[in-house]
Amino acid sequence: MVSGAAAFVAMWRVLPNTRLLAAAASNPPALWLLERAYRLFLRMRPGLQAIVRRRLTARGGGAG
Repeated sequence: MVSGAAAFVAMWRVLPNTRLLAAAASNPPALWLLERAYRLFLRMRPGLQAIVRRRLTARGGGAG
């Protein structure tokens, strides 16, 4: 099983328009940096979702 940034790289390898990105992201320093960025995003995601939800609700366009 592949997870985190490595999962994105694996997905990019099979998508025609992102193979070059996968090649660039496959080297260890780039993958390390992508993994750190992904972990940061995961910590920020609940807060970002709350902001978007509040804005949608304020505009009357609530999801669901």
